[in-house]
Amino acid sequence: MRRSTGFTLIELMITISIFAVLVGIGVPSYQNMVQQSRIDDATGLINNTLNYAKSTAMAHNRMLYMTTSNNTLTLAAGMTAAAEIINNTKVTTDSSSTLSFTAPGTATIIFRANGTIAKGNTIRYCASNSGIEIAVGIYGEPVSTAISC
Repeated sequence: MRRSTGFTLIELMITISIFAVLVGIGVPSYQNMVQQSRIDDATGLINNTLNYAKSTAMAHNRMLYMTTSNNTLTLAAGMTAAAEIINNTKVTTDSSSTLSFTAPGTATIIFRANGTIAKGNTIRYCASNSGIEIAVGIYGEPVSTAISC
């Protein structure tokens, strides 16, 4: 009588059980890594946009205005709808992310011609349940802090 080669049902069930445990451990870690990567990407975009705004205001020797709307940082030459838009930076890494200014009553960062800003402000970016707050000082320097949203 010939004995058939292959795996028994018990061997397959043990292998599948071990695989399921490993996947159960790995998926939450992967999700946290993806979320942190999104926050890091957004932080880099925001910091680069702030540096660009400061440099452009100094290079053109004029005031520039940064606003946020629909997860987009807009740099313009004025506050009116007809003002020349210099740069739009979309800061969305997923559908649930939000971008906003947090200083009460201040929905604009005004970059002066000398590279300073008129008044400090804080930019908040949230992706799911965590995010980043970037405090912008009067010299345009960003300071990032991790937050829970």
